[in-house]
Amino acid sequence: MRNVVAAAFLAVMPPCRLAVCQDANPILDRAVAAFSSVTTIRADFTQQVRDPMIGTNSTSRGEFLQERPNRFSMRWREPAGDVLLSDGMFLWVYLPSSAPGQVVKAAVSRQPGQSPDVVAEFLDHPRDRFTVTFVRTENVLARPTDVLAFAPKQQGGPYRQVLIWVDRQDGLPHQIEITEASGTVRRITFDRMRVNVALPSSAFTFRPPAGARVVDASTP
Repeated sequence: MRNVVAAAFLAVMPPCRLAVCQDANPILDRAVAAFSSVTTIRADFTQQVRDPMIGTNSTSRGEFLQERPNRFSMRWREPAGDVLLSDGMFLWVYLPSSAPGQVVKAAVSRQPGQSPDVVAEFLDHPRDRFTVTFVRTENVLARPTDVLAFAPKQQGGPYRQVLIWVDRQDGLPHQIEITEASGTVRRITFDRMRVNVALPSSAFTFRPPAGARVVDASTP
C-alpha cells in the first residue's frame, strides 16, 4: 500500500518539483570553471527569434567567434552580411538586412549586465547578478545537457529570464535562450563548438562599408 501511495504522489508532482533534488550549484560551478579555462571559441550558430507582440518568428544562421576578455563577433550567413562585433574598444552593429546603409558604433561597456556577448554576459560571476536554478535535462543536437534558469536579482534590466543548456561533456553552454524585457524570446544554438583555437586578428576588425552612415552611440 505504501508503494502505491508513493507512486501516486510522484505521478502528480510537477516536473520542476521533482527536480528540486537536482542542485544547480555544481552544474553552474562546472560551467563557470569550463568557461574560465577558455581563451577562444569558434562555433556555428542558429538564432531563432520569436516576438509575441507582433506574432513573428525568424531564423538566422552564422558563425560565432570569441576571444576573451572582450572581443567577439557574430557574422551572419543568413541573412548574409549582418554583423555584430566587438573589437575590444567599440561595438559595431551592421544589419543591412533590416537597416541598409547604417552602422552603429558604441563604446564597449565594462559594466556587468551590459555586454552583448551572449556567453560572457552570463558566465562571468553569474551569482552576483542572478539567482540560478535547475530546470530539466535535455538533449541539444544529440548532446545531453542540464538546463539552468538565470533570474535577474535586480528588476528593470534588459531581460526577464535566461535559460542556458550546459553540456555534460565539456561544461560549456551549447544553447542559450533569452526572454527580453519586451517579451521577445531569442534562442541561440551552437554547433561544431571548438575552444582554444587560433583565430585571425582580422576576425575582430570591422570597417564600415563605403557610403554607410555611421551612428556613434558613444557620444550623447
